[in-house]
Amino acid sequence: MEAISSSTRQTKIISIGLSGPTSGGKTTVSRYLKSILPNSTLLHQDDFYFPEVQLPIDPKTGLANWDCPQAIDFPALIKTLAYIRDHNEFPAGFDSLEDKNPVGSKEFSTPIPQSVLDSYREQIMAQVPSDKDIKFVIVDGFMLYVNEHLCDTIDIKLFLTAPYRTLKDRRESRKGYATLEGYWEDPPGYFDDVVWPNYLAWNGPFVELTDAIERGEESGEYGSQGTRGTMTKNVDVVSSGDATIQSMVERVSELITKRAQEMFQ
Repeated sequence: MEAISSSTRQTKIISIGLSGPTSGGKTTVSRYLKSILPNSTLLHQDDFYFPEVQLPIDPKTGLANWDCPQAIDFPALIKTLAYIRDHNEFPAGFDSLEDKNPVGSKEFSTPIPQSVLDSYREQIMAQVPSDKDIKFVIVDGFMLYVNEHLCDTIDIKLFLTAPYRTLKDRRESRKGYATLEGYWEDPPGYFDDVVWPNYLAWNGPFVELTDAIERGEESGEYGSQGTRGTMTKNVDVVSSGDATIQSMVERVSELITKRAQEMFQ
């Protein structure tokens, strides 16, 4: 059979969103996905925070609220994502602060063997027709699905979460975050006073879905059981619990494989 030349192959952009609560593993998994998927670009929602002086103030604590939708410049994020989809590169002058942050807490420090990552790549790319030139855009962020316009631009949607205690322990093990102004460290009690209440307030449907998964009433895969509301529609949910980062990457790779297979049927 004659090989298809690169000049006759059709280019298709596939955007993959990984959202979920702080310290749910999404940034670590996203970085692994970038190494798994060929021709991929990784975009972090955390690079689109407004300057700290423009952030909403939490009325209970008087502290800057980094964990609400009003803290994110969604129009700039959507515009940058559109540029990457059109040009397969970041706009000129774009500089990622998130890439200057550590990956996460030290429990994620054990690297996944390259041979394992290669096997994940093979299973995903096996779903792609030979006449397609695929480019991936991975979007990592804690509030991807609260914005309908942004949600509509993401082809494969995943939500990574974990129980409250796990998230709290991971968040409080972190030393801080690079910001436009310098560096932010959570004050004592910030998780319980600001982070967790905002997660519950803005992600109610996902909180309910996570509870159903932990009770064994839902698998987390959309379309497998029952009906979904608007926010969780077409979103695969992975509740990690005490799972290793490798098992999370494996599960996410399985779900991307399944959605890619459906995409090209």
